[in-house]
Order: sequence, then C-alpha cells, then structure tokens
Amino acid sequence: MRGVPDIDGTLAAAQVWRGQGRWSQAARRAKRGITRGRLTVAVLTAVAAIAGTAAAMLAGAAPTAGRVLAIVAGASLLLVPVAGRSSSREAVATWTRLRAVSEASKAELYRYLARAAPYADADADAVLQRRYDLLMADAGDLVGHTLDDPATARPLPAVTDVPSYLVERVRWQVDGYYLPAARRAGRSAARIGRAATVLTVLVALLSAVTGVLGDGLGLTAWVGVAAVVTTALVGYGAAQRYEQQHLEYARTADQLTRLRLAREAGLGWGDDDALVAEAERIIAQSNAAWMAKMIEEDGTVQQ
Repeated sequence: MRGVPDIDGTLAAAQVWRGQGRWSQAARRAKRGITRGRLTVAVLTAVAAIAGTAAAMLAGAAPTAGRVLAIVAGASLLLVPVAGRSSSREAVATWTRLRAVSEASKAELYRYLARAAPYADADADAVLQRRYDLLMADAGDLVGHTLDDPATARPLPAVTDVPSYLVERVRWQVDGYYLPAARRAGRSAARIGRAATVLTVLVALLSAVTGVLGDGLGLTAWVGVAAVVTTALVGYGAAQRYEQQHLEYARTADQLTRLRLAREAGLGWGDDDALVAEAERIIAQSNAAWMAKMIEEDGTVQQ
C-alpha cells in the first residue's frame, strides 16, 4: 500500500546515495580527462603545423631558431598519440559506463523516495537493495575507478511523494541541469564555429593574395598551416558533440517540462507510477542517446 514512510534514515537509501556520489565523481573525472586529451591533441596538432612551417622558413636566416622550432614541431607530433590515449574509444566507453551506473543509481533512488513502482509496497527497502546489488554486480569491473572518491556525506533529496518528486527531480533536472547544459553547449558550438569561420576566411585571403601577387612572401606555406589548424579546431568541436548535446539537452528539457505541466494542470499523467516511469524514461533516453552516439562515432574520430 502507498504512504509516506520515514525514509530519511533507511540504510538502503543512504547506501545507494553514497554510492551514486562516488560513481558520479568518477564519471566527471573520466570526462575531464577525455576533454583534456582532445584539447591537447588539437593544440599539439596546431603547434606542430605552426612550428614546422616557421622552422622551414627560418632555416636559412636564423638556423638556431629554425632548429628549435623543428624540435618543437617534432616533439608535438610525437606527443599527439600519447595525448590521444586519454580520449581513446576505450576511455570514452569507460566514461559512458561510469555515467550510466551513476544515473541508474540516481533513478532507482528517486523512484524509491517517491514510492513509485516497484517501490510502492512495504518491502521497498529490500527491493532497492536487491536492484542496487544487481547494478553493482554488472559494473564490478569499474569499481576501481571509484576508490579514489570519498563517500561524501550529503542529505537525501527532499522527495517523499510524487508532488515533491516533480519539484526536486523533474523541475531540477530542467532548471538545474538540462537548460544550463544546453546553453553551455550552444555557446561552445558557436565559439568554435566562429573561430573556424575566421580561419577559413584567412585561408581564402592568403590563397587570393598568393594567387595575385605570387609567393614572394612565402604565404603559401601558411595557407596549409591555417587549414591544419582549422581542421584540428573543427575536429575537437565534433568530438565534443557540442551541437548534438545542445539539441538533445534542449529537447529533453522541453519533454520534461511538458510532462510536469500536464500533470500539474490535470491534463493527463494522473497515475503516479506511469508519471514517474515516463520521467525516468525521458531522462534515461537522453543519456543513452548521446552517450551511444559518442561510442559509435569515437572510433573514427580519435587517434
């Protein structure tokens, strides 16, 4: 039967919430490593192109400077595959699994706190413990990634029923996560797009100048450099999937908002179990969609 039991001190909920925090921290750390690796690859590629071209141009006039730049270019190229390891397909797969465990744990806890199916009956604690144990069993090979993260004490979410679930889970996901993340991804995509446009225009201008005036100034070599830098920049943006994330986050925010407003206005979703299941389905589908896309495409993007 339904009710609002005293859940704040339950051992099962506290264990799941602590574990979710560790998995979430591990996922964030893995994602930061991937982002740093991708950015480092892009920077090293650009440095190698710039330094290599400058070295060739200075070889006669300033041989010492030319040799130094040649060393910088060579070292940068050698470091590209090293930096790429932290953003490899395997690293992305590990991050997505860490994130999936974190999100699955969170979803189970919120269902439990809202007392939605399968947590509507008196054995809710046992059901939560059993489902969490199954989740941990499937992720056993990833536990090592969570050992460096302390189990920070934090209060359980202030959810005791479905109305509070709509506020603390659904509304917070929209206002506290999806909309801010959509805006950040949109801004990042726009910045990279503007920078790529500027570099493309620069390539066109350099090509036009050398076509009209000849290559007395040695500009042809810099056309290639600008093209390489543009490719590295666009490749970094594509690997980060900023545009895809912007669209996915915005779409998910819209879906969750419409679901909540329909319930609050009495226009549908009157069944508590169905409402919570639909909200969690939307959140899970959003996570799965763009993480699966990253795994699918990453083998062709990364070194």
